[in-house]
Amino acid sequence: MEETKQRVLACMADVIKQNGFRTEFFDGKDGNPAMTRVELVKQGKVQQDVIIDMWFPPAKMAREETALFQMHATLLQIDPKGMERNLPELKRAIFYSNNFCTIGQFGLYEEDGVIYMRHNIVLNMQDDLERMVTDICDYFSLMLSGIQRFVDALAQIAMGAANIEVAKEMDLLPNI
Repeated sequence: MEETKQRVLACMADVIKQNGFRTEFFDGKDGNPAMTRVELVKQGKVQQDVIIDMWFPPAKMAREETALFQMHATLLQIDPKGMERNLPELKRAIFYSNNFCTIGQFGLYEEDGVIYMRHNIVLNMQDDLERMVTDICDYFSLMLSGIQRFVDALAQIAMGAANIEVAKEMDLLPNI
């Protein structure tokens, strides 16, 4: 199964690179897990670079032919001390934004000042490679939409330049 996981990650790197994204595949031979890294350059009006790591985190699955696949995007990294006074509003904004995500969820590693988006998929490792990669690409596209939709609002709120109400008025957050 490990060989199949590497093939999936390598193929994802190729497909995403062919679609114009900066992509790198790490085969895991250095002792770290195999991983595909995608760099999204200058997202949103804030022109924020976003890094998406794709990998198979260790997980005990109920069916041995399945594996957990994760896409983890680092949207913003802010000095945790500089973010402290905006933290309650940022947490509210993350919770609010998650109500509108098609897939995945936004979150916050407070200690590191990292705002992220994460999505997990369970893959049947007995499926053919093309089907697995197509499924992941569909989810990747939806994840990109969520990042592009919310990165500006989360950045503005994290930096204290806006609150949720102002972000709604600026059409950075849905106003319902």
